[in-house]
Amino acid sequence: MIQNGSFPTHLPENYHEVLYWKLSQHKSLVATLNIVGLLLMGLAFVPLCAWVRLWRPAIATLKIQGPEVFVMLFGIALTIVAHELTHGLALRSYGARPRYGVMWQEMMFYATAPGYAFRRNAYIVIALAPLVGLSVAALALLMLPLPEWLMLTVVFCSALNVGSAIGDMWLVRVALGYPKWAYIVDEKDGLRVFMPLEQVS
Repeated sequence: MIQNGSFPTHLPENYHEVLYWKLSQHKSLVATLNIVGLLLMGLAFVPLCAWVRLWRPAIATLKIQGPEVFVMLFGIALTIVAHELTHGLALRSYGARPRYGVMWQEMMFYATAPGYAFRRNAYIVIALAPLVGLSVAALALLMLPLPEWLMLTVVFCSALNVGSAIGDMWLVRVALGYPKWAYIVDEKDGLRVFMPLEQVS
């Protein structure tokens, strides 16, 4: 059992756990979210390409070939790392010490802070930080006069980041089922919710 004193923002004495939700325990949901994530990634290409044409109207199509493919592969790896590091930066901003890893069976990367509790809204900020932060960074990069192949790499990696955030968005959905005074403990692939005892049904 988690002790109250292990949190950076200590849980009030009357708070008790009301939910322990783990994504890995919902195999069909994991499969569904992966499919939705791929669809979301595809949909993200449309506004991203429109954004490129807004700043570079002369570009008809974005192409990548030859050695540039290796830059794309490097960009994909960098996007995965940047996604988790952005979670980590958000965790640090609230006083937590992030830990990183991979759940190989589920093929999931994670950044978490064991033993730290956050108000619901703070948790939502942490969960959505990569989706918002990296998307804004990508839009800013696409405003620059980059080579077409590099623009395509940024577009693809930004779309990948959007699709990869589907798990974060689902956890936010779970968190929004509780009031703003709830405390949430982040797990590798889920969350634990704490509420005042008098509100536990």
